[in-house]
Amino acid sequence: MIQINRFTVLHTILAIALWCVASACYARFEINNQNASVAFSGEHAGMTFSGKFEQWTGSIILPNANDSGSIETTFDLSSAKTGDFVYDETLPEADWFDVENHPTGSFVSRSVTAAADGFSVSGELTLRGMSKPVKFTLKKDGGRLKATLPIKRLDYNIGYDSDPQAEWVSEDILLKIDVPAPPNSN
Repeated sequence: MIQINRFTVLHTILAIALWCVASACYARFEINNQNASVAFSGEHAGMTFSGKFEQWTGSIILPNANDSGSIETTFDLSSAKTGDFVYDETLPEADWFDVENHPTGSFVSRSVTAAADGFSVSGELTLRGMSKPVKFTLKKDGGRLKATLPIKRLDYNIGYDSDPQAEWVSEDILLKIDVPAPPNSN
């Protein structure tokens, strides 16, 4: 019969706790449109427009001393709202987000590493069934992590049929990410 000593159990628990502190253990942290935002902005006919995705979910695992972290998100492209009726009716159409054939977009990280001011992230952004590499820094801002990254809409054929030269709608669309910093991210 194996006899378990309470000191052995206590030492094991303490060793696990110290290992987690030493390696900066991070748990999976769920993010969504209730506690964070994914917004976008650009120009149309010389006027700035902005909007956000109202339905999306994701998870973040920040890196520790031994492992790279990860970020995964999926967003409902039909939930893109600008507050302008014409834009909101146009975005789901075949020439823009083509939500009938591609109802969701996604981001999956390849690498999340600690940086001086936050976390360096690289991964694949998928829109309209096309995946392209992107890189950005999630910067620490109080209890939040924030990033702004430009994407080239024509790289994803967004608005290509109606504006292939980006004469009406800017080619660069800024994605703005604002998520709560997971516990232990300081």
